[in-house]
Amino acid sequence: MARELHDTLSQGLAGLILQLEAADAQLGRQNPEKARQIIAQAMQKAREALAEARRVISNLRGNDLGELGDSLRREIDRFEAATGIPCAFHADSTPHLPDTVKETLLRTVSEALTNIARHAQAAEAAVTLSVKENHLTVEIKDNGRGFDPQNIPSGHYGLLGLRERTRLIGGQLTLNSAPGQGTTLTIHVPITQAPNHSIPQ
Repeated sequence: MARELHDTLSQGLAGLILQLEAADAQLGRQNPEKARQIIAQAMQKAREALAEARRVISNLRGNDLGELGDSLRREIDRFEAATGIPCAFHADSTPHLPDTVKETLLRTVSEALTNIARHAQAAEAAVTLSVKENHLTVEIKDNGRGFDPQNIPSGHYGLLGLRERTRLIGGQLTLNSAPGQGTTLTIHVPITQAPNHSIPQ
């Protein structure tokens, strides 16, 4: 639960604190109109954070994951409807996967798409699910502004949580990006070694 809600609550609350501090400073400068504008922005951010938290909790409660490709398709449809950013999708047929693997990959893709919407300023994205021998690979790409992976601003991408989540299913996460060159996030999972247990709710 902590990993799922990290970006929603930690980043949301941190942003609200900064905005409220800014509003307080404007009031101290006898500038109530500017303070009202900042408070209005903070209220909108709070509504967005609440809606996102409810969505994450709803996903955590869901038990009927079905086929991974179908679940990813629904997540991508939601992303395109919410952002207007086209996202190409290709999925190979997958063997039977433990729920823990399906849950982890679905939520990682969801978080990666959320990061694209929030930070990438991308015109398009793509998600590919491929199976080769005894490995499953999920790749999420965008053509956005990119960034330096060695100098990630605090609070962006939640990479520590993504890496930990992937590690728990025996997988590996890699990130390739550079300023002006987009971002590619890749998850490799050894299918035969994936643990067959549920993620704690």
